[in-house]
Amino acid sequence: MAKGKIRHVTIIGVGLLGGSAGLAIKAHDPAVRVAGVGRRRSSLDAALEAGAIDTAHLDPAKAVADSDLVILATPVGAFERHLRAIAPHLRRGALVTDVGSTKAEVVRTAERVLGRGGPFVGSHPMAGSEHKGVAFARADLFTGATCIVTPTSHTPAALARRAERLWENLGMRVLRMSPAAHDRATARVSHLPHALAALMMMMPAKADLPVAATGFRDATRLAGGDPEMWRDVFLTNRRAVLSALDSLDESLMRLRDLLELGDAEGIEKFLATAKKRRDNTIAQTWQDRRVAME
Repeated sequence: MAKGKIRHVTIIGVGLLGGSAGLAIKAHDPAVRVAGVGRRRSSLDAALEAGAIDTAHLDPAKAVADSDLVILATPVGAFERHLRAIAPHLRRGALVTDVGSTKAEVVRTAERVLGRGGPFVGSHPMAGSEHKGVAFARADLFTGATCIVTPTSHTPAALARRAERLWENLGMRVLRMSPAAHDRATARVSHLPHALAALMMMMPAKADLPVAATGFRDATRLAGGDPEMWRDVFLTNRRAVLSALDSLDESLMRLRDLLELGDAEGIEKFLATAKKRRDNTIAQTWQDRRVAME
């Protein structure tokens, strides 16, 4: 988001991600005016009080009329309804993007509703938490994190670059991927972990829970996420998630074989490989965050 280019932003959905986007945009350039769109007046009032938005709207069509940038931050299952509502009211040259966790179906829908040559460019900022609502929004939520931008062969190069600059100016490292490649990767590193956290939360008997400590809490943290949002994530990326689950089945069977055989060396090698991979990933994450904050 280059200064002097964007002066009015509309964010549809002012929860954790939408509220954080509003705070981050206003921190980057206080001259930008942010309109928030929500389903309930109470959530909009909370976003106003938090300083995430400047004006509150229940009707997205009215909110976007003067906007240079529109960000969809609702569960992805609601995107088509919002896109159809705003399509006739978008100003010429406006950029429309999103913060959704799936992309192939989202991009197809947006191109069908708004046109293949723009104004939509898919985005997925890989930031957030298990918490829900604008009360947990932070201006620095995106700092040092990665945002995946997913233009297609029909997306004008200048429009894709505008979407990338938006997230770069909010402190993010931007990667460009196709919508399909994005969905395959996030199924393995984001969607499958959430499914596993939910499954692990359902595994213990009630009598087991009093002995649960930090390991169990850390491993199941993602299960505290918004069920509505994650329902839509699984449904709009179900093929890639099913593929990830199939791969998990194979990995579990290999581990089960090691245990069945009592293969101490094989078990230790498996655990050491996982530890090394995690240590390297965490080190790179902190390096990216330090660079972004310099």
